[in-house]
Amino acid sequence: MNKIQLASALVINLFFYMLGKIIPKRKSLWVFSAWFGQKYSDNPKAFFEFVNKYHGDKTKAVWITKKPNILIELQQKGYCAYHERSYKGIWHQLRASKAFICQSLHDDLFSPSIGQRTEVVQLWHGIPLKKIMFDVFGERENPKNSMGRFIDWLSPYNKHRNDIVVATSELTQNVLAKAFRVPLNKVLTCGFPRNDVFFENIENIENEQFKCIYMPTFRGGMASECDLFEKYGFDIEQMETELTKHNIQLTLRMHPVNKPPYQIVKQIKNSKNIQLDAGNDIYQTINQYDCLITDYSSIYFDFLLSNKPIVFAPFDLDLYKKRERALYFEFEEVTLKPYCYSWNDILDRLIMLKNDSKSIEYKKQYDHLKAKFHDKTQHDSSPFSNQLYNELTK
Repeated sequence: MNKIQLASALVINLFFYMLGKIIPKRKSLWVFSAWFGQKYSDNPKAFFEFVNKYHGDKTKAVWITKKPNILIELQQKGYCAYHERSYKGIWHQLRASKAFICQSLHDDLFSPSIGQRTEVVQLWHGIPLKKIMFDVFGERENPKNSMGRFIDWLSPYNKHRNDIVVATSELTQNVLAKAFRVPLNKVLTCGFPRNDVFFENIENIENEQFKCIYMPTFRGGMASECDLFEKYGFDIEQMETELTKHNIQLTLRMHPVNKPPYQIVKQIKNSKNIQLDAGNDIYQTINQYDCLITDYSSIYFDFLLSNKPIVFAPFDLDLYKKRERALYFEFEEVTLKPYCYSWNDILDRLIMLKNDSKSIEYKKQYDHLKAKFHDKTQHDSSPFSNQLYNELTK
């Protein structure tokens, strides 16, 4: 961006920032966005749909996006949605009394139009295992010259701002309050809206396959291949034989920034019991699985609510500990044993769990872990989304 473009952008952004200060807010207007405005998913999606379904008569929920295909999809479904920089999109952001995000205000929405009188509700995207936000970068700043500091002064809308944060238990409330630097009483322990799916009724079909999903955390850079398969004994023929024999279906879902090796993808195309999943929102299908396999992905914290087995396969645990940023918890203290260090281990574990997933020792570990990260009576009174809505409107 050259100096003329930068100056123009600053003037335009400041104009909307000043408008945001003076334009009256509409109490019943809420705006939502997720994942840099690039996706329709996660906690904002779940809560957006809940508000539309149950409270649309008194609360206007508007989805803000940067993607034309998402805009068309939502409008065709009858939802109110606008492009982030469109006239109506900016107008609704200027007028909103609440803004819901899962990354940051600057990333998810057009932050200059979100004034100080708009309450920013941080729904985040999961219980963190690795340290996040101010627990990572603290007060660190990249050295800037006088021009850089002047631009920062002219861009107050780019600062991190979270007025309300959502947590799942007293433990995560304390973690998130510190990470986002918000008062403890501004962190609501009403659970994540996306986790309501674990309490929906799933049709029980007799003799259905034991459905398992493998979801590792990210590795390397964007669109990079990662070999978590052949290196650790993934033999497609052996896997296919054993899965068929025991009526087990295995779905592989890589982290969005990674892709499996081409050879594995090619082999899986001919498999009857192994498939790849690259869907946009895993929470549309997550409760259909009977077992989760992961290494360090924090999705397992959510999956605990399903009361279904979780298999931990930290193939490269020692390397992970050396390579990754600091953790909030010791890995061994917040995961379920025994660990699997190869695909043969995983196969043996899946077969055992399919036949006996309720061993006393395993259940004891599971319940202890679940109680740590989720208030055990939390969902008994009403869905997480409903609790959040009630907290925000009381």
